[in-house]
Amino acid sequence: MKLGCICGCYNRSFDAGRMDQFRFLEQCAGVFKVRGAELQDIHFPQTRPAYRERLRKAAGDLGLTLIGIGVHNDFGKADTTWRQSEIAKVKHWIEVATDIGAGHVRVFAGHPEGPIPERWPAMIDALREVAAYAAEAGVALALENEAGFTGSAAEHLRIVQEVGSPALRPLLDTGNYRDGWKSVEQAAPHASHVHAKFWQVAPTGAEPTMDYPALLAGLRRRDYRGWISFEYEAAEDEATGIPRAFAYLERLVAA
Repeated sequence: MKLGCICGCYNRSFDAGRMDQFRFLEQCAGVFKVRGAELQDIHFPQTRPAYRERLRKAAGDLGLTLIGIGVHNDFGKADTTWRQSEIAKVKHWIEVATDIGAGHVRVFAGHPEGPIPERWPAMIDALREVAAYAAEAGVALALENEAGFTGSAAEHLRIVQEVGSPALRPLLDTGNYRDGWKSVEQAAPHASHVHAKFWQVAPTGAEPTMDYPALLAGLRRRDYRGWISFEYEAAEDEATGIPRAFAYLERLVAA
């Protein structure tokens, strides 16, 4: 398995103007000394071709793999026009990912506007459409669990199965299932990518609500060779919480 970092760790720094995508890449390579960096759509100031090329070159010069781009989409919209705009958004980011050499595009199923059974078929259709587009572009789609359609591993994996595209794979975020460890354990054998989320950081650096030693042991047993992206969303200040939590996860991955 390979350790990377997602830019969402620094959302507060991005919001305050202390961080941008190029500083984040330098942080990954120079401070964390990881091999991969994961980006998100919300931190792109633009997506013009010249900017895409700058980003690709910066990552290459630092010896970093661009793991993927996270898109904040929602296929739970009841209105067809709004849902179509979400499909267009994902297709745009698939094109950006192709240009910068990112390995996947992270997508969400979304938050249903109304009863889940009513919104389910349209959500599946939207994912099928973007998965077909991704397959043509040679980019993988990574479906992340969140509240809404994918509150548990059973729903998460059912969506991937129903879409039925080899381009769509499950992304396991350890902090987003309603039932926590139960669904993490169920989804882990199927994960193509993992977000190791820290909602809290103990003095040791551990996340009190997540059994990371057990999770990594399980991934090793199945010979998991994908990425594990460190993701920090704790209330503690980034300057103190991130180094402690990252060092903890790094030790576990290296063990």
